[in-house]
Amino acid sequence: TTAINLGAALAELGFRTLIIDLDPQGNASSGLGIHPPDDAPTIADVLRREETLDSIVEPTAEKNLFVAPAPTGQMLAEVEAQLVAEMFPQPRLKDAIDAVRDDWDYILMDCPPTLGRLTVNAFMAADAILAPVQCQYFALEGLRDLSEVVKQVRAALNPTLEIAHYLLTMSEGTKKLSQEVESELRNAFGEKVFKAVIPYNVKLAEAPSMQHSVLKHASTSKGAKAYRAVAKELSDGRKAKTR
Repeated sequence: TTAINLGAALAELGFRTLIIDLDPQGNASSGLGIHPPDDAPTIADVLRREETLDSIVEPTAEKNLFVAPAPTGQMLAEVEAQLVAEMFPQPRLKDAIDAVRDDWDYILMDCPPTLGRLTVNAFMAADAILAPVQCQYFALEGLRDLSEVVKQVRAALNPTLEIAHYLLTMSEGTKKLSQEVESELRNAFGEKVFKAVIPYNVKLAEAPSMQHSVLKHASTSKGAKAYRAVAKELSDGRKAKTR
């Protein structure tokens, strides 16, 4: 959800934005109405070095927003198994992104919830990590696992990698638990935590089934306004590349 809606908000600001869907569930693809046929090239083929990234990119119904789709079925899980079999992780995704980096203002990689080899490939390619943090009890424990993986990747594979941003999501603002998670996160990470907070919002939950971002599905909803605020913080005066 974060990748879709932040990508849409950046695109709305005029930034040419690419979302790379690395989740075997393919939610970033389907949530934007992209359903590649079984024989169509996808990010799985890029990771196998059988396709270039620009050859698989699909436009969405939202201006300036594009997707490098995940395949249907188990193909990405099979690719991950192949990646695990490599003795040393190869910069497959980094090489593919480096070839097209100048074509985009923002490239967002939607990673699977597990910290496996697909995520490591994304971290090898990334300039920075944006970590969504749900306002729930175990959310901060998950950050410890993420921090450990980042430390390992930085030591061996990508020395400049860092968690540059934290985004509070599914906040029920007045509830004690949401307030406690927010307070703990801001105390720990300070300016790295976006000022804008994503609320728990019905329109946000509905949007993927409509195959649009929340900005297109419910433009004036609290969820849409929150993602616009995050995009403004993230871009912070940056200008779109002239093409």
